[in-house]
Amino acid sequence: MGKSDDMKTRSDTPTARESLTEVPETVGLVQSRPAPAQLFAFYAAYMVAMVFGSWVLVIPDVSIVVWPPNGIVLAALLTQNRQAWPWWIALAAVGELTGNVLWFHNSIGWALGYVAANSAAVLLAATLLRMSQSEGFCFNRLSDVLRFLVVGVLIAPSISATLGSAIDAFVGKQPFTTTWPQWWLGDATGILIATPLMISLMNAWRKKARPEGMEIFEAVAIATVICLLSVWVLSTGASYAFILPMPIVWSALRFEFRGASFGVLVLTTAIAFYAQNFDHLLSASVVGASHQNMLRALILVAAATGLIVAGVARQQRNALRKLALANQHLEDRVAERTQAIEAAEQRFKATFENAGVGIGIVGGDGTLIQVNDSLAAILGRCPDEMEGRKIEDFTHPEDRSMIDVAWARLMDGMDEYEQEKRYLSKSHEIVWGHTTVSCVRRKDGTIDYLIKVIQDVTERKRSDALRQLLAREVNHRAKNLLAIVQVIARQTAKHSPDTFVQTLGKRLQALAANQDILVHSEWKSVDLSDLIAGQLSHFESVADRVQLSGQPVQVPPAAAQALGMAVHELATNAAKYGSLSTDTGQVEISWTIVDDSFRMIWRETGGPQVTPPERQGFGTTVLEKMTSAAMLGEVGIDYASEGFIWKLTCPMSSLEEPDRYDAERQKEVAIETAARRETTHSDQQIQ
Repeated sequence: MGKSDDMKTRSDTPTARESLTEVPETVGLVQSRPAPAQLFAFYAAYMVAMVFGSWVLVIPDVSIVVWPPNGIVLAALLTQNRQAWPWWIALAAVGELTGNVLWFHNSIGWALGYVAANSAAVLLAATLLRMSQSEGFCFNRLSDVLRFLVVGVLIAPSISATLGSAIDAFVGKQPFTTTWPQWWLGDATGILIATPLMISLMNAWRKKARPEGMEIFEAVAIATVICLLSVWVLSTGASYAFILPMPIVWSALRFEFRGASFGVLVLTTAIAFYAQNFDHLLSASVVGASHQNMLRALILVAAATGLIVAGVARQQRNALRKLALANQHLEDRVAERTQAIEAAEQRFKATFENAGVGIGIVGGDGTLIQVNDSLAAILGRCPDEMEGRKIEDFTHPEDRSMIDVAWARLMDGMDEYEQEKRYLSKSHEIVWGHTTVSCVRRKDGTIDYLIKVIQDVTERKRSDALRQLLAREVNHRAKNLLAIVQVIARQTAKHSPDTFVQTLGKRLQALAANQDILVHSEWKSVDLSDLIAGQLSHFESVADRVQLSGQPVQVPPAAAQALGMAVHELATNAAKYGSLSTDTGQVEISWTIVDDSFRMIWRETGGPQVTPPERQGFGTTVLEKMTSAAMLGEVGIDYASEGFIWKLTCPMSSLEEPDRYDAERQKEVAIETAARRETTHSDQQIQ
C-alpha cells in the first residue's frame, strides 16, 4: 500500500517511503509466460482464499458461502497480459480441483463443471473490464468502480451462479432456486473482498511502497474500531449492522482503495470469528441461514460502499492533484513571465538611464511622466525639475506652434514623426534637438503615452550655420576679389598700357600674397610684420634697406587685404621712383598704438628728390581711398623733397577680430564700394 511514483511523501525526497494513499490501483503487464515464482504465488494465494472462504461463514448443506478464489483469478486477469490468461485459468482449475479432493469430495464431473462455471464468469468479467483499458484495469475514477460493481459483482457471479446451480439441480443436490442466491451472493462477496485487495497488494509490491509510522498507527486504529464495532453489533443480534460500513468509509476516505479493501478484509475476518461462536446454536434452522445471508449482504454492502467512496475520494484527489499541477504550472508560467517582465524592465531601465540620447515619456495630456538623466543634462536640469511639467515649458516660444501641429497629426492617426526644434536650457540658452516621437495607443485608439527620443544637435546646427556663413563669406570675398582684380586690371591698362602684363602680374602677385597669408591663418587675424614681409618678399635685393619697428599687432582679414595692397604699391613706387631706386636709399615702416588709435607710417629717405605726380593713378587709389575705407580711418600722403611719407590713422576697432558677421561685412562692403567707385570713375575718364 503506497502512493504512485510521481507523488512524493511529506519529506519530499526521492528515497522517502511512499504513503498508503494516492496510488493508482493498477499493475503493469508482465510477459506472456509467467515466471515459476509468480505461478507458485498465485497458486498459494488461490488455496489460501479457498481456505478463508470455507472458514468465513458456514451454512448447513452449503460447502462454501463466500468464494474469494474467483476474486484472485479476476485480479490476475485484470492486471496481467492477455497472452498469460491461459496460465492463470489453468492454474485456478488445478487449485479448485485440489480443493475438491481435500474438502469438497465432489465427483470429477461435478468438479469440472464448477471449474468451467467459475472460469466462464471471470473470463467474461475480465474481457468486459479490459475492453477500454488495454494496459490493465485500474481503479482511478468512480466510473471504474461502477463498471467493476456491474460487471464483476453483478454479471460475473450471475453466470457462475447460473451454471453452478444448474449443475447442482441436475445432480439432485439442491433446487436451482435454492442454490442460485447463495451461489451468487458468495461469488459476489468473494470478488468484492479479494479483487481490490489483490490489485492493491500487487501494486504496492510493484511500487515498493511502504506505509509510514503514522499511517500504520491509523490503520491499526481503524482495524480495532472495526473489530470492536463488529463484536458489539453482532452481539446485539446485528440490529445496528447499518453502522458497520462507517469504519470502511473512514478507511476509504483516508487510504482510498487500499483502505477500503483492507477494511473489508478486517470486517469479514471479525464477522467470521464471531460466526464461529454461534454457528452451533443456529444449527440448520432457516433463521441461521438467513442470519448468515444477512452478514454476507452486510459485507457486500460495506465493500461496495467502501469502493464507491474510495472511487469518489480518488477522483477528487486526482482532480485536486491536476488542479494543483495546473496551478503549479500556472505559477511557473507567472513566475517565468514575471521574470521576463522584470528582465525587460531592467533592460528598459538600463537603456533609459544609460542612453546617450535624451528620452522622455510624455502622457496623453502632454505632461512629462519620466525623463532620463541625458535629457535632463541636455537642458541643464534635474529629472525632478522636468517631470510633471508640460513639454511646452522647455520649448523655445517661437517653436511652440510646432507642438500644436504635431498633436493635431497624432490625433489624426499618425503614430510616428520627427522634427527639429529649439529648446531652452535652465540658463535660457538655445538647445537644438532632433526629436523622434513614437505614439503608444490604447485599445480604443486614444493616446496612452508618447516616447520622445531627443538628440542634442546644437553643435551640428552651429556647424551648419557656420558653413552657410562661410559659403556666403567665400562668395562675397570672391566677388570682392574679382572687383579688386577688375579695378587693378582697368587701372593698369589705363596708366601702364606698355607694361600692362608685367605690372598686372606684380599686382596680382601682391594680392595673391595676401590671400596666402590669410589662407594659412585660416582667414583669421594675421601678424602685421608677417603681412609686410610677405609683400616685400619680391624685393629681396633691397630687403636689408627696409626697417620695421612696432609692437605686435594682429590685423583682421579685410584690413589685411587693404594693408597688403598698400604696402605692395608703396614698395613698387619706392623701387621705381623712390628711395629704393638708389643704392643708398632707406625705407622705415613703423606703427604705434596711442590710446584707441592705430598709426602706421611709411617713410623713405636717401632717395632722389621727390616731386608730386602730375596725375593720380591706381596706386594712389589703393593708398588713399581703398585703405582708408577698409580701415575706417584716414590716410595722408606727403611728397616731401627729402623723401615720400605715407601715414595711416584708424581706430583700434579696425584691427580687432569682429565678433559679428555684420562688422566684417561692413568693412568689406566699404572696400567693395570704394573699388566700384574707382572703377566707375576710371570708366568715365576712358570715355
